[in-house]
Amino acid sequence: MLRTMGRFGLGLVVICCALESAAAQSDWASQLVDTQRIDYGVVATGSEAVRQITVNNTTGTAVHISAVTTACTCIQAGKLSTNLLQPGEAVTFDLKLNTVQFSKKRDTSLTIHFDSPQYSSVTIPVSGYIRTDVVFDPGMVRFGSVDFGAGSEVTVKVAYAGRSDWKINDVKIGHSDVTASLKEIQRSGGRVDYALTVKLSPNAAPQRIRDLITLVTDDAANPYVPLMLEGTVIADITVAPETVNIRPLSPGQETTVQLVIKGKEAFVIQEIDCAAMDGCFSADVPAGAERLHILKVRFVAPERTGKFTENLLVKIANREQPLTVPVRGQVNSVN
Repeated sequence: MLRTMGRFGLGLVVICCALESAAAQSDWASQLVDTQRIDYGVVATGSEAVRQITVNNTTGTAVHISAVTTACTCIQAGKLSTNLLQPGEAVTFDLKLNTVQFSKKRDTSLTIHFDSPQYSSVTIPVSGYIRTDVVFDPGMVRFGSVDFGAGSEVTVKVAYAGRSDWKINDVKIGHSDVTASLKEIQRSGGRVDYALTVKLSPNAAPQRIRDLITLVTDDAANPYVPLMLEGTVIADITVAPETVNIRPLSPGQETTVQLVIKGKEAFVIQEIDCAAMDGCFSADVPAGAERLHILKVRFVAPERTGKFTENLLVKIANREQPLTVPVRGQVNSVN
């Protein structure tokens, strides 16, 4: 009897160890994925509903993603730019909800499979509700690639079928460079059509834009209808390096950094300035208009010691916004 009890106890220990080992293997992989659950919320038919998932290799060895699978064709995973991640590397991919071929409540999952440094997988629950009474055409505001200063405009048709008195009360946009206007096109027989015109300001700085427009309706149950927007404002003038890192200096010490400033067209540099560190930066500014300027900027360390992060402003003729170049460095105290 005691021998049987001993074997039973040993069996329990083995099972527990195996379960702990399996949990540990799964745990290392789950810590690499930045998303534990995806909820698209309530979206319109035809809308582009996309979320991004990032896998970041925080381990000390290479990680290989063998596959990304979905439990339903109602979601589609984008192609990974790389499957092999060295320590410190990351990869981001899109997960799209198919709002054209599917409708109503969707509950499914996405699984990321690993086969190195050991086999494991991470399953992410995915949910969303595709409402059929609201349809967007096109399904996303795509500005595309826009030259700096040009601005852009996109019109989306919003079609509703249901109540004859249905209304869009407001349009909310989180991005300061994007505005929208709404025009009612028709209202009859339970059908309501709007034209939503979305504008990108010509003053928008060079950047990638990815945000949401939210239509606020008078629906009591689901008043909010999201619409994605994306685009890229292409810089007319670029600066390299994008961030200047100055070596540690003592007060009064001087160093020189080089900026390569390139434009699509010839331009004139008026001056450089850093209001927060007045007198610390200086440069011999060329007088003529060129497409390429190589600027040698002198920096004299101030008396104030410690680390600093400031913005160096390069002012260009006939350009309202100056170029902003982050500058980082450290001024050491003298013993």
